[in-house]
Amino acid sequence: MPVTLTLSTVPGKLTREDRCTSKTIELFGPSLATETLTATSTVQDVKTAVARFGARVRAGHPDASFYVSVRLAKSCRKPNGYDAASSRNGFGQDDFLHVEDKRTRPAEPAAAPAAPLAA
Repeated sequence: MPVTLTLSTVPGKLTREDRCTSKTIELFGPSLATETLTATSTVQDVKTAVARFGARVRAGHPDASFYVSVRLAKSCRKPNGYDAASSRNGFGQDDFLHVEDKRTRPAEPAAAPAAPLAA
């Protein structure tokens, strides 16, 4: 059964630290683009639509870092597997976020201890 989707961009970034990766998105930030689509009916169709939309926005704004928000119209039923895919980046929503690496670099290895002197 076809569903109606609204795709829009939300400014944000991913930050990698030593033990975690965090996502920061500006919920009320300016959107670069919004598009409403009809005729998607499976999770794979949604993923394809997100990839095409993100690629078009990336082509127009190559330096922008954004998350792709996926919303279903109120009267539409979710495709099987929609919730699971949505919660684990199964649509590729995070693929257009820039990654900031804040991991600490390991210290230089210490010099090997000197061998004891023979008596």
